[in-house]
Amino acid sequence: MTEKMTPQSIKWVRTFHMLSACLWGGGALSMVLIHCMFTPHSGGELYARDVCIKIIDEYVVTSGAFGCLITGFIFAWKTSWGFFKFKWIITKWAVNIGFIIFGFLFYMPWLERMSEISGSIKLMALQTPEYLKNQLLNEISAFMIFGCLLLLVWISIFKPWGKLRNQEVSRKQS
Repeated sequence: MTEKMTPQSIKWVRTFHMLSACLWGGGALSMVLIHCMFTPHSGGELYARDVCIKIIDEYVVTSGAFGCLITGFIFAWKTSWGFFKFKWIITKWAVNIGFIIFGFLFYMPWLERMSEISGSIKLMALQTPEYLKNQLLNEISAFMIFGCLLLLVWISIFKPWGKLRNQEVSRKQS
């Protein structure tokens, strides 16, 4: 059996987990707000907006998502929570890993392509179907991601689902 963490080390891991969640959520909210509150009026402003969103995603959101994944792994490994004992933990794993995969396969390439287009043709990018499609997909995704992050916070606080059924049955048989 793996040695469990001390109460002090649990506090440190929880601190890093919360800081990572703040990075992830704050970065996601920042990207949503940039989409909603900033209307570029020149090609330089459009390109700057696209690059800012891309940088926030690459450095702030990605760091937060991986920080949550790593600290979640440590919690699962070194505490009695486990990896797959509780439905709410499995949900958090699925959402976290799903976000990371979605980000690398879709979200980041959309951002990359948007900044390439706006960097080369400036404000004319707003008249190209490829740019507009990437922008729409990015905006919809940003809102959905932020909404899901709020759901993860709710799940973390309220822990709405109990143990898996087979865990309950195996305990009764022991």
